[in-house]
Amino acid sequence: MELTTAMLADGAHVAAGKLYILGGQWDRLMVTSFPAQHPAMTVVIVLKIEYNEALRNIDLAVNLTLDGQPCDASAFVRFSTGHPAGTLPGAPLFVPLAIPFSNLTFGAPGRYEWVINADQKELGRLPLQVDQAQNPVVPMPPALPPQ
Repeated sequence: MELTTAMLADGAHVAAGKLYILGGQWDRLMVTSFPAQHPAMTVVIVLKIEYNEALRNIDLAVNLTLDGQPCDASAFVRFSTGHPAGTLPGAPLFVPLAIPFSNLTFGAPGRYEWVINADQKELGRLPLQVDQAQNPVVPMPPALPPQ
């Protein structure tokens, strides 16, 4: 099994084996203060499943960490793909998954990572930098000379 694609999106879903993504492929959140709550985020992944792996259950876990420490956001999915009609023996399958999270709370700035595991083996990490936005300084216009 191999993780071929991983991204964060504002939203995503899978229908008829196709992946539909809204606002995808970002890795940074700028917030006004902490703790900060983000309304919607979807972890989008595509797994390459080998032919001989398709008939068994696969346990997929996605866990959010901050600087390597677990946070309070995770998901667990158990699935199997089988062999769709027309699959040639030995041909791999590509399985798209969209895992939504609502109202995630970020308690501190830092480098967060979504750790993606299948059958207790790490397949990859998806980074997310969360920082506090600085108030922009608006320069004053130059003074007009006296007339």
